[in-house]
Amino acid sequence: MTNSLPKVQLPASFKVSLDPYWKSVAVYAITLIVYVVIKAMWDTTLQSGIVNVVLKDPIVVILSAFVVISTLSLIVSAITRRSIIVSDGALTFLSRFHERTFTLDDIEKIVVGGERRLRRRGVLSSIKIYINGRRRPLKIRPAVFEDDGHLVAAVLTLRRHPQTHA
Repeated sequence: MTNSLPKVQLPASFKVSLDPYWKSVAVYAITLIVYVVIKAMWDTTLQSGIVNVVLKDPIVVILSAFVVISTLSLIVSAITRRSIIVSDGALTFLSRFHERTFTLDDIEKIVVGGERRLRRRGVLSSIKIYINGRRRPLKIRPAVFEDDGHLVAAVLTLRRHPQTHA
């Protein structure tokens, strides 16, 4: 399993990918434009030369809401600039507003594997980090980050450190 993963030199930084946000904004906007054009052409009376654009149509409202929500989530993700830094002795969760570092002494164990309920992303769909004194583990989805293969390899390199128990 780990033989196919790339070699990673620590410390390594991994940023959240904004590609899904851009893609969803583009798909929803194009769908909205195509629907408005088709609806306008359908309702047009070509003899009088009048083109009616219907903006109060429920589908136009829903698609417009999707475009606005996707754009807002893209803006929020771009502003927060979330990332993970994996170093030799620690794991740091970093955003524009907050930084949280867990050393190897804080980490009880690291489990790399798939979700039971969801098998979309392959075998390595999630990373669970159990922290001492915390009830629930921290969950990382590598597919959300720009270089997911290197992220998994970096966490596995951190897990092989002698102080962790996984």
